[in-house]
Formats: sequence, C-alpha cells, structure tokens
Amino acid sequence: MMRFILVLAVLALSCAAVAEGFGHASSEPPAVFDKRSYTDAKKAADAGKKWFIVKATAVWCGPCKKMDATTWVDDKVIKWVKDNAVAVVVDVDKQQDIAGDLAIEAMPTMIAFKDGQEFDRVVGYKAPAELLEWLEGIARGEKSIEAVKKKAKGGGGGKEDIQARFNLAKKLVQDGQLDLATDEYIWLWQHMLEHNPAMYGVRGSFMARDMKRLAVRSKEATQKFTLLRDRTGQEIQNSKVDPDDLSDWLVLNNVIGDRKATLDWFDKVKDQGKWKPLLARQALNLSPILIEENRWADVARLYPDPMQQLDRDHELFRLTAERHGPDEETRKIMEESSSRFFRERVAQLYAALLAAAREKEAQTYADQARKLDDSAAMVQSLVSTALDAGQARTFHLDWLQSETIKKAKLNSDDEAALKDLRTRLDSAIKKGGDARKESK
Repeated sequence: MMRFILVLAVLALSCAAVAEGFGHASSEPPAVFDKRSYTDAKKAADAGKKWFIVKATAVWCGPCKKMDATTWVDDKVIKWVKDNAVAVVVDVDKQQDIAGDLAIEAMPTMIAFKDGQEFDRVVGYKAPAELLEWLEGIARGEKSIEAVKKKAKGGGGGKEDIQARFNLAKKLVQDGQLDLATDEYIWLWQHMLEHNPAMYGVRGSFMARDMKRLAVRSKEATQKFTLLRDRTGQEIQNSKVDPDDLSDWLVLNNVIGDRKATLDWFDKVKDQGKWKPLLARQALNLSPILIEENRWADVARLYPDPMQQLDRDHELFRLTAERHGPDEETRKIMEESSSRFFRERVAQLYAALLAAAREKEAQTYADQARKLDDSAAMVQSLVSTALDAGQARTFHLDWLQSETIKKAKLNSDDEAALKDLRTRLDSAIKKGGDARKESK
C-alpha cells in the first residue's frame, strides 16, 4: 500500500507543480527577448553571425514563468544574450506550426541554433547559473548531453546516480538518439529500484510516461518494451503473483499501448474472490482505463472500502496542499491544484459506486466528502462526474440548489458552468429518468 501511496503522491504533486513558479511574473516576455517575428529574428541572428536562442513556453507553464521572473532577468544572462545571441519566445499554443517544426514536447525548452542549424537544446527550469553554464558551453562548442553523460557515469564503486541516468535517457530522446534512449530506459526499468527505492513513484508515473512517448516515436522501442512486458507478465494468471510484478506488467501494457491485454486479464479475474486484494492494490493502474472505457461499475470493484480510500486521499491532499511555495500567490495556486486533484478522485469513486448500485455507500461517501470539502466546487464535481458516467439522480438537482451553492462566491465563468451543469442534469433526468430506476 505504501508504494501505491508513493505513486499517487507523485501524481498529486505533479498537479501542484504545474503551478509552482507563477510568482509575480509579468505576462509580457522579459526585455532580453527580441520583439521581431520568429523568421525575422532568425534571419538577423544568421546575418550577425550570432546564436539564435529559442525559448518555447506557454501561458500556463509555471516553470516558464519562474524563469521569466528570475533567470531571464539575471544581469549575467542578459549580458551574454546581448553580446552573443538573438533570443525569441515561441508560445506553443499561439505558434503551433513553429512548435511542431521544433518538435516541442515539454516546457520550457531552450534551443540554440548556429548558422541556421540546431546545435543543442535543454528542457526544464534552469536557474540563472545553470542557463549561463549551458550558454557558455555552447559557445565553446560543447553539447549538453556530454555533461549529462559524464554525470551519469557516476563515481564508480558500483554506485549509480539514478537521477543522472534518468536525465540521460530523456536527453537522448531530445537529441533523437532513440535506440540509445530505449536501452537506457530498459536498464532503468530493471535496475532503478536496486539503487534508489525512493524512485518507485517516479518509475511508475513520469518515467513510464516518457517511455510511452518514446514507444510512439520508435518501433524498435515498442518491440523492446513489449519483450520487457512479456517477461514481466509470465506469472500474471497466478493469484499469488508478486504485486509489484503485476503492477509492472500493467504499467508496461500502457507504455506499449496494449490496453486489450489489460482488459482481457481484468475480465478473466474480476469475479474471482482470491483476486480482490490484488485488484484493490492495482486501482491506480486500472481505474483510468476502466473510466475511459466507460466501465464505471468495474471501477467500484477496485475499492472494497470507499471510506478508507477517502481518508487516504484526503490525507494525501492535506500533505500536498501544505507544501510551501516561494510566495503567497504560488502557495494558493498549488493548494487549489491539490484541491482539484482531490475533488476529481472523490467524484470518480462516487460515480463508480453509483454505477455499481452501491447507493447507500455512495451516499455515505458523498456526505463525508462534502464535510471534508464543503465547497461549491466539490458539489459540482460530484454531480458533473456522476452525470458523465450516466448516473444522474433527481437529488442532484437539490444539491445544485443547496445553501453551499447559493452562498458560494462565483465568478461569471463559474456561474456559466453551473448553469450549463443544471441544464444538462435536468435534460438527462427528463430524458432517461433517475438512473437508479434504469439500473434496477
């Protein structure tokens, strides 16, 4: 169970981390960036024999805004760019064609061009000293992957710097060395936890996500990851299978896009009592797939004790929300991200309980959830998700007329969303009636 919590914590923190770094950054790019168009700025850089530096960003990218507020206003960074380069901003949402041509997959991404050709790129937040080190390195003709490789070699003595090797795998993908990246990811998958057990949550979430992206780009990666999956899943038909091996098999199915294998296995074992404990331990891997397949009643099978799960989710929310940001504004954004994650988790399990005709449990669960979070947002999340799952109830109309909703201070967008939800709910009930009647 502790490993389940570790993975869930990583996912929750990732939601909050999106907000980190918002701070008080201006909506305008820092003055270090050229105001000309991408094409004109690139021509100017080529004509002046300067580096052409591209920063790929998005208005919702927290680390990007943090760099704008710190790194890109640093005096040394500004001087280097002024003396050696022309730098521009590419908004991946507003300039999708350019972002596509540059193969931007994450933000922030910094790309250095020389004489019209890409020389190197780095991804992720960089403090002033880190960015300056990269800029000075490219000026010397050094590519960032060399430093990453050097660090990944470790200090000998059998010790491995797992984070460094993870960074190397990602950097190899960025540089288009997909075969080498595949081999690095396979090594990490097989040996990461031997050297750093604390990486369990990262392995099953962020790294698995990166492996999936790699598999989409490389047939060889898909083939090798499939062999890895097949070796891992040799004992999955045995109810005494190691839970970690089963989890690995399910995660690797997702990596290679083999949802059918997961669903076929689930359908074979779901009604066998001896599998119930293992299914509960795999809820995090199975729930998203079942929800996407609109198999809400099956989701409920994964949670034999909804109230215990609610307590766990709320404790995780509390711990995540207590993370301190660099300022009050950031802290509030992170807390809201954590709250949203908690509400989504709660609403999904509530809808699943309704779909499974576990009405009394669903009511008790929802009542307690609304005590833990007495916001209008919680009510809307519960009703909206139930509606999406085809589980509209007539009493949901009463919920949307409750004092919680009436007392809420809603902005115009929230008011519009609430009105739309009421309309959809009313229409669903008039068209199909209370879903309880349909399920009987």
